Amino acid sequence: MLMTRKHVVRMAALLAAAVMLGPARPAFADARDISVGGVYICTITHDASGYTSYQRAAQFNKRITDVLSTPAFQRGGTVVVSQMGGSATVSVGNILVFTVTPADVEPTNETTVDLAKTWAQRLAQGLGVAMPGSTFHF
Repeated sequence: MLMTRKHVVRMAALLAAAVMLGPARPAFADARDISVGGVYICTITHDASGYTSYQRAAQFNKRITDVLSTPAFQRGGTVVVSQMGGSATVSVGNILVFTVTPADVEPTNETTVDLAKTWAQRLAQGLGVAMPGSTFHF
């Protein structure tokens, strides 16, 4: 069967569309993304205190897991921001979760305390979602 120019153009357009749309692929999260209860908190992009951004993110995620598995927090708790020199910390009870360093705020005009407050608010929200029946305050 001989194809006309019109058919060739249609086939090429369909092939191009199929290639561009392709099979659906899942979106991959960055290993440095921090979230809890489906609530995005931040992405750790800077190295600090001898730890790579990936190591910091792993440590932060471990600490969030520690909060989630601590019986004292089953009903909730308070997320606290404290200034520590040029850095700021975010804690739940006696568990240090984040340290926000000056490098973390480099691309912004925020202070470490301001950024820590943003992360703390998101952490409190996410913990409340991850632990139904609990209330976390910031």
